[in-house]
Amino acid sequence: MNRKYRHLVGTLALLLSTLACRAATSLIFPDTPTPLPPATLTPLPNTPIPTLPAPTEEIILEAACPLLLSDIMDAALSDANSSEKFSEEDYYVLYTIDDDKLKTREDVVASNNIGGEYDSRAKHESLWNYFAEIIPEDERKFVTKFAVTSDGRGEILAAVSPNYDNPSEWTLEVDTLDTDDNFSLTYTLMHEFGHLLTLNSKQVPVNRRVLYNIDDIDIYEQAVAQCPQYFTGEGCSTIDSYINEFFKRFWSHFYEEWQEVDEIDDEDVYYDRLDDFHDTYQDQFLTDYAPTSPAEDIAESWSFFVLSPKPDNNSIANEKILFFYEYPELVRLRGDILNRVCEAFPE
Repeated sequence: MNRKYRHLVGTLALLLSTLACRAATSLIFPDTPTPLPPATLTPLPNTPIPTLPAPTEEIILEAACPLLLSDIMDAALSDANSSEKFSEEDYYVLYTIDDDKLKTREDVVASNNIGGEYDSRAKHESLWNYFAEIIPEDERKFVTKFAVTSDGRGEILAAVSPNYDNPSEWTLEVDTLDTDDNFSLTYTLMHEFGHLLTLNSKQVPVNRRVLYNIDDIDIYEQAVAQCPQYFTGEGCSTIDSYINEFFKRFWSHFYEEWQEVDEIDDEDVYYDRLDDFHDTYQDQFLTDYAPTSPAEDIAESWSFFVLSPKPDNNSIANEKILFFYEYPELVRLRGDILNRVCEAFPE
């Protein structure tokens, strides 16, 4: 199946390991307020000007939290994890979510490779509860299913996808064997929330014809042709969506070049060409996983926005972090999430 027809996933397997993190409180939370963006930049056309007061980055956190955030970024940007891939994904437990709790458990695929605490309901509840603690309920209420999976150690840690029966609702998946490192887990959950934030049905209405005919190239190409904005693979993004604006600013100039790489079926050739693409535009990406797609790029940029200091505007990669500061509601959300991470991070 061509890569562009697959569901988007978030994985840290290819993260760049050379970026440094800073832990100084004044760098993460400067005392000066962040000004609202000029009217020519945001809000986007046909969007009313926000009437909320201007946000600031003056976030009150416990003293140890800036160091915690630095450790999260360091862990996410390291390649130290060993890999032990199963021959196929042979563990899949699916829960429905009701009243913010895991309810019905369905063992979709059993496995002899998973046992003990990794297969326990207590372990699974702890994973969901942590996600629920760090992400406000109003921002994740459309996540109605939680899947605990495994494809082996050190492979894909987490993923999100629209539910087949109701694509306006989503499923969060977490690999139980890869959750011992709470730093990497936190970063990855933030990355996956970046997908939920930018791909939910309010931002990208799902094209059901594409979803229910995933192998039909003609239907897909018709949907793309009829979309005047960025087509994510799931649907046509709205004109004022985060991902459409992100795409216009940072991807439109080399998108056709990237598409030529993305359409390569041979995995080895694809990754070689993707590496070449990244090398050519290295200063425009925060990690070497980001050029996988615009959706992965915005999710990586979101994670940096939340968990790292506000950068100087000295590169296109940093502009992608600063992009989120133009939206007052996202600056406020960042502050809320940071306080939640600092309070809920496992001891």
